[in-house]
Order: sequence, then C-alpha cells, then structure tokens
Amino acid sequence: MKSTLKLTLGLTSAMFASTAVSNVAQAEDLTLCWAAWDPANALVELSKDFTKETGIGMKFEFVPWTNYADRFLNELNSKGKLCDLI
Repeated sequence: MKSTLKLTLGLTSAMFASTAVSNVAQAEDLTLCWAAWDPANALVELSKDFTKETGIGMKFEFVPWTNYADRFLNELNSKGKLCDLI
C-alpha cells in the first residue's frame, strides 16, 4: 500500500512539474515601457533577435519624456498592470 501511495504521489508531482514547465515555455509577449527618444528605435530592432532566439514577442509602450515619471510611478503603484519591463 505504501509503495502505491508513493508511486501515486511521485506521478502526481511529476505531472504538476511538467505542467509548470510547459506554462513557462509558452510565454506570451512582454511589454516594455520606455521613454520615447532615439535609442528607443534601436530597442525595436534588437527585439527582433530576442524574439527569434526565444520565441517571446515584444510589445512597446513609448512614453514622452514629459510624462515618463508619472507613467513610471503609476505603473509601480498598479503593480505592473501594463508593463512587464520598465
């Protein structure tokens, strides 16, 4: 009986572990919030290589400098509802 219970627990643990790994492997797009200035254009180009290598897509939210501090603080206070990366 004990060996059956151990086997069942082991298989259940393996099933949950494989489910967790597959969910991580199927990552969705990441959203990067960044100040709108010239280097921001380079990020778009760099993201193409990142997406090609990882399969993770990138979305961009370019914020004008005059609004960036407010957007940044709002994002922190909302616990990152819009941006995955700042």
